[in-house]
Amino acid sequence: MNLKEIVLRSNLYGTQNAFICAKGPGYVTAQDIILPPFVKIVDNTQHIASLTEPIDLCIGLQIERNRGYGIKMPKNFHDGSYPIDVVFMPVRNANHGIHCYVNDTEKQEILFLEIRTNESLTPKEALHEASRNLIHLN
Repeated sequence: MNLKEIVLRSNLYGTQNAFICAKGPGYVTAQDIILPPFVKIVDNTQHIASLTEPIDLCIGLQIERNRGYGIKMPKNFHDGSYPIDVVFMPVRNANHGIHCYVNDTEKQEILFLEIRTNESLTPKEALHEASRNLIHLN
């Protein structure tokens, strides 16, 4: 199953419940995920699984918004649940450049930022959150 590759977009923090329900045979894609309101899938065509037999697939999901990388330990889960390591890193690439120019008799500098994301955040939102985190560093 390719659940780690699914990119979601939401402004809500905390854990939300979602479900995947599909009938086989056929392909299961991100569009088969039933999400709570205010949670959106960035790419509905993302492949999750291939069902080769005429079976019903129903999976309950717990989704959350966070930062960094989380390793889920199987020993902490019961009742047939299966933990998946998570990656909360929406920024794919960031570059910067400083350009100098002369304005009348004064030398000026401009900072150029290039930010590419996985679309769960816009580049502007990523810069805002990074700035806020820098300000609150202790």
